[in-house]
Amino acid sequence: MALAVAGLNDICKARNDLEEIKRQHSELYEQLLHVVSLTRQLQLKYGYMGSLLMDEELPEYKPKFVRESVLRLYHCEVQTLKECSDIHVVKAFMTKHRKIGDSRIFLLILGAKPERLHGSTIMK
Repeated sequence: MALAVAGLNDICKARNDLEEIKRQHSELYEQLLHVVSLTRQLQLKYGYMGSLLMDEELPEYKPKFVRESVLRLYHCEVQTLKECSDIHVVKAFMTKHRKIGDSRIFLLILGAKPERLHGSTIMK
């Protein structure tokens, strides 16, 4: 499923908010970056990570061909992030920028430039 095109201004605002989180909550940001990187390395859908972080039940994102033992390890890492005392900051950020989509948000965290994400069709 493809997302609607997010405006460049919206994506830039999200990037600025991420920079603010990185500056004010560096440990939280590093843990978030760790989990986003792990999601990419395991080739899981960003929507899956987003649904886990936001405590949403979105079965369309649940991995079908990943060993249960690997998913358990992944869930432990996500849970470690969720147990951070400032996790509400990440959840508020995700809610505020929901229309951009999990994929674009997490690609921003990984260092993608807003200009590269604007106008792109990103698969969830």
